Amino acid sequence: MKTIAVLTDFSRRSVHAAMFALHLAKKIKADVLLFNAFEVPAYAVNSTEIAGPFEDYGEIKKITESKLISLSRELENEIMAKSFPGTYLPAITCRCEEGAIANNIADIEEDKNVVLIVLATHGADDISAFMMGNNCRQVIDAASVPLLIIPENCSIKNIEKFVFATDLIHNDIDYISSVATMAKQFSAEILIANINYHAPLNEAHKNAVNSIKEEIVHKINYSRIYYRNIPKDNVKMGLDWLIENVKFDILVMVHRKGDLSDFILKSSITKKIADHTYIPLLVYPYPVTSVPSF
Repeated sequence: MKTIAVLTDFSRRSVHAAMFALHLAKKIKADVLLFNAFEVPAYAVNSTEIAGPFEDYGEIKKITESKLISLSRELENEIMAKSFPGTYLPAITCRCEEGAIANNIADIEEDKNVVLIVLATHGADDISAFMMGNNCRQVIDAASVPLLIIPENCSIKNIEKFVFATDLIHNDIDYISSVATMAKQFSAEILIANINYHAPLNEAHKNAVNSIKEEIVHKINYSRIYYRNIPKDNVKMGLDWLIENVKFDILVMVHRKGDLSDFILKSSITKKIADHTYIPLLVYPYPVTSVPSF
């Protein structure tokens, strides 16, 4: 059974991300795994003295498991209250492990049913710090399945449009096809957006545009995909324009080090996204042996 893994620290923002994941799981008919990575204080592990009631590994794990069960019940009640009879209801399971969250990603992905990992930003007003911070960067670099990063203030609603940012240098058709399997569940549009550096387009760029259009027509069975050149002088200006002028629900990119996605994650474009904290970010890892379907 397809599974969405939700990384939670029990904060309000991570609970919101779990709610978003649950809404998505209903649409794509997936189950949900709630995962928490907890830390045991070094002095509790190394001390020869008897650890206090909240410092012992077993006690910390027990408390964490109790919190996960409580959160799962909250989510179950929420989804049952908002579902019609006969609607698919995701099964919710829980798991916790000791250690940094990035170090636990490989263990989560051992379950081959996991097709997506969902996590929250560090805070509604701090998305740029989160994306450029070690925690998120390490999770992005460690993951071999797509990551969906959820801002605290984004609405939980029907997804109407994805924007897939491409540089046209790499062949993104498998990733676009994967997004299409999710978009179909919402009858959502997919805008393939490329910020071109040449106006008018040079011959090489025209060929690249025609190539991706042909591949979309012949390889993806979904009609609600269209392409658009963003005539701006550089990537940052183009993405600024997209965010300010095109209404969309999820920004999608493929994370290849040194390319467009790395530029966004490292540069001030994250501050622009921070001003529009309703926009979730779907990040596909690269390279991978296979790209999941939703």
